[in-house]
Amino acid sequence: MSMSAELSQLLQEMERFCAYQERSPFEIRKKLLRKGAPEEAILFCLKSLNEKNFLNEVRFVQSYIEGKSSIKKWGIHKIYAGLKAHRIPESLIQEQLQSFDKKGNQERLLLWFQKKEKSLSSESDPKKKKQKIVRYLLSKGFSFEDIMNLF
Repeated sequence: MSMSAELSQLLQEMERFCAYQERSPFEIRKKLLRKGAPEEAILFCLKSLNEKNFLNEVRFVQSYIEGKSSIKKWGIHKIYAGLKAHRIPESLIQEQLQSFDKKGNQERLLLWFQKKEKSLSSESDPKKKKQKIVRYLLSKGFSFEDIMNLF
């Protein structure tokens, strides 16, 4: 198949985009759609990026989980939601989250708990303080059950 210069340029651009950091197929599709690429070009780029190993969904999921848990200190539920937003298949998410660091999750939860508790030191109503902490920790992606175990 001979590639048009425009398609070749689009593919090179997507290769650079993927080389910079791990990307999901959804991100590539979104970027190409914004550029006005037709469906055939999108499919060609996705196939080519996969074949050249610029795009690898498993590698993306592993990188996403690692980055969001160790750098952003997110809980498992927020990581899960982020992967769903990237249109990652449920089976792949579940498979990769099996190896998720549960102990590290508890440490991150405790870290956020202490940080929020300290920032609410002026809150005199214990009930309000607890509600604010719970809401905050839920937004960070931790389970209600794990949060309630802290109190």
